[in-house]
Amino acid sequence: MTSGNGQIHNEILDRFKQHSGLPEDHFELLRYSIVRHEFLIRRIHFVPRPPSRPLEIDDGSIDKDRIDLDAKYLQSDGSEFTLADVPLKSLVAAIENHIQVYVAEHRRTEVYEMIVEGVRGIKQTPKWGRQVDNLRAKPRTPFSESRDPPESRKTNKVLFESFASASKLGPETLARIRGMIVWCDSERSNGTWGAIKWDTFTVTGGRLGPAEEHTLYDAPNCYVRDRLMASTSLDIEPERRDRVRRIVFSDLTSSQIKQYATAIEEIEIQMAEDKLEKTKKRPAKTKKSQRPRKASDRALMVRRVQLSRKIAPQEAECIMKQEEILDAVDDTICLAPSPSFAARKTRFEHPYHFGREYSVLTPGALVQKDAEISIPSCDVDRDCDQLRAMIKIFVRKGHWTMDEFIQALHGPRRRQISDFLEKRGPLQGKQSSVFVRIWIFFKRRELLGYELTAPPPRPSGLTREVRELVKLREVDPNRGKKRPSLETSGGPGKLQKASYY
Repeated sequence: MTSGNGQIHNEILDRFKQHSGLPEDHFELLRYSIVRHEFLIRRIHFVPRPPSRPLEIDDGSIDKDRIDLDAKYLQSDGSEFTLADVPLKSLVAAIENHIQVYVAEHRRTEVYEMIVEGVRGIKQTPKWGRQVDNLRAKPRTPFSESRDPPESRKTNKVLFESFASASKLGPETLARIRGMIVWCDSERSNGTWGAIKWDTFTVTGGRLGPAEEHTLYDAPNCYVRDRLMASTSLDIEPERRDRVRRIVFSDLTSSQIKQYATAIEEIEIQMAEDKLEKTKKRPAKTKKSQRPRKASDRALMVRRVQLSRKIAPQEAECIMKQEEILDAVDDTICLAPSPSFAARKTRFEHPYHFGREYSVLTPGALVQKDAEISIPSCDVDRDCDQLRAMIKIFVRKGHWTMDEFIQALHGPRRRQISDFLEKRGPLQGKQSSVFVRIWIFFKRRELLGYELTAPPPRPSGLTREVRELVKLREVDPNRGKKRPSLETSGGPGKLQKASYY
């Protein structure tokens, strides 16, 4: 398909209209929304006109009283900004999201493929077909999948709307239920999660990708059903539960609904017991640094640290004390994000990095600021005890040293880290200057899909000769063909510059 003055844009929208089966006025609003969204992103001049054609809107995304389908958006040269000026990928992405929300699940892929067939530069597989690492795609009970015919099954949108209408719960409670479904669905198989903003329950990152927004429509339908069934037991009074369940799960008989509710309750109890049991079990033994038993032995150990690192006695003593503090940190607690912890927002002053910062994936490597990933608008989801345990696991069982970790935090001194490690309690240390820095470091790794003990990514973009030289010098820095100084060829981070995309 070739483009000619917006012809391809109109043809794609016409294909969507033809194959989606949605009402006609739906596409007027869709065209308006796409142009309006792109206009707001580009901040082009807007020439308002009096509303002329009101249109009913069912999703609340645009103010009904201010809708104006005839509004014009003017570019800097005075020409009108239209659908033809919207980037093709943005148009297809908007239609893809619309399909996911409004088209029945069994027809989504077929509709998308017919829309993008022959369009160059556009992925021919929709995002729901590209999803991998989905822990919750498999039904957990015989009733998790709807028993209605595919064309009659309730979508996630309809399921949640039915639940909201029947339950009569408040907006805040409904937002929490919806947000927790989405947030839990963002978990990867290696235990890393997306980031959540508690006041809006917006979820970013997770199994769909480091910077992808995760929504209710990305969750498997069977998992949404399971969580709504669990919510009927947790959030609704006993005398109203049966009525809500009959409305939401209209594909099941009364006896099947009772079996479904019992099965979900048993799963919830088992998960709670497993979580409790997991916290009681000690992890496998790991190599620990030797600790002196006598004062004279301790002095000897401090002296060894001082000589091996060629540092002052006071600094060696500080390192020794930090290791002893780290020994006392409990690393057996549950490290899953805590939905109840919202004691500190991530509003903070960014340290000056002069355009570069230390990598959160490769120890000691310098990368361009936000080249790996920037933290989205979200809230802290781990408490202080969890962060202390994460530090211990990270430097004792992972691939980083404590010095490399402190260096990557940009600013804190060893003494400040030790003070934080020495505290006990989920809220003890939340006002510390290092608390948010530590959380941001680990959250950036988590959004990139790296667990605590994951090894650094292998360097890419280097010639074979340079890679062999790096390996050779790791064994003996005095061997191998001499190369120009790193400082004269781009700085200390050039050979280690990470490339993750």
